Amino acid sequence: MALSLSTPLRVVFIMLLSLLLGGCQTVDSSRCEGISTGLGAVIGGVIGSQLGSGTGRTAATVVGAGLGAWIGREIGARMTCEDRQEMSTVLDETPAGESRSWSNPETGNVYTMTPQSPFAKGDQQCRHFEMQVVVDGEPRRTEGTACRRPDDQAWSTV
Repeated sequence: MALSLSTPLRVVFIMLLSLLLGGCQTVDSSRCEGISTGLGAVIGGVIGSQLGSGTGRTAATVVGAGLGAWIGREIGARMTCEDRQEMSTVLDETPAGESRSWSNPETGNVYTMTPQSPFAKGDQQCRHFEMQVVVDGEPRRTEGTACRRPDDQAWSTV
């Protein structure tokens, strides 16, 4: 099945947004941006390697990694550690099916998150969630699942 260019970009965005929830709960913003850039490069490289074939596979991997790094850096720069902390607070405090919004005065982004009912996955408490983000006036939507890590009880996407 061939993927269009827009599909890998969408996959990268959704994966990065989900991964960023647990990516840096207690580190500074520049480190968050670096983590996002690295995750984007890895994900973009994997997608690029799947799109390329033969001798073009290497080029597709390099281009995918570069594009993924750029997208990851942009998301990391726009979604601060404070935003990720707010996501954790929403997961901790918001009843199932209720939406909670916040805006980041630093980036101008507006977030609306709707967690669902908690459920057990092994020995972890988990919640599905939906999130809408308005970045530069453009709405984006994602959904995912977050579970509490057993070691420090912080939320991490799965």
